Amino acid sequence: MDIGTKYIPNLSIENIGSKKKPLHVIKGFVELPCWNGYFLYDDSYKLVKSKVITNGRITLWVDGLITADNNMEFTAEQVHAYSYLIQQQESIKSAILQGLKAEFPNLLDDEYGSWDTDAPDFPKLSELTESFDFKDFIGPDSITIGEDVKEESAYLSWHFRSRWDVEHGFEVITHKDRLVSISLDPDPWKIYMDNGTYEQELKAYNERMKVPKAAKRKKWWQFW
Repeated sequence: MDIGTKYIPNLSIENIGSKKKPLHVIKGFVELPCWNGYFLYDDSYKLVKSKVITNGRITLWVDGLITADNNMEFTAEQVHAYSYLIQQQESIKSAILQGLKAEFPNLLDDEYGSWDTDAPDFPKLSELTESFDFKDFIGPDSITIGEDVKEESAYLSWHFRSRWDVEHGFEVITHKDRLVSISLDPDPWKIYMDNGTYEQELKAYNERMKVPKAAKRKKWWQFW
């Protein structure tokens, strides 16, 4: 599938701010049939809890450029990442599931240690066999194609919903068909460590922290 070097379909510019303080973003969707039937959330507004599943259409965000004339521009690395996602969705899915399976015991100990992990919303460690696919427990809610790159392809940040943490879910970072990180919160530093820019980004961060904040101007009636 050749989609060129500038085009990512099914996107539009949306204002997620207000009229007074607009915040325009690039948002749309991507079709990934390999995730059909995966858990998305429980509909708690009904008297009987109803499981809503993924239909393969996943929210897509792109950290692209919005021009002055309201056009969208993407880097070749971002378009490559999108194309790779479409073509290699099965291998990317496999990397995520295998990585989650391997990391899950650590998540139970470190992140969910105070939770009731024997509840039915958590898969049992004894269930994590080679063929276990988490289908009844997780589902991708959104994917972001970021600006950071490696080997001519951008990184993808995924937000997954989960039955065991319906409020927060968890975050996944992939590059091509490699799993870079699984965590409860987005962690761009994992990307910097993966693509070799950690020292550079750390130096820039420290420099920003050194910039003194402007003194807050006192009101006319404040004498102290």
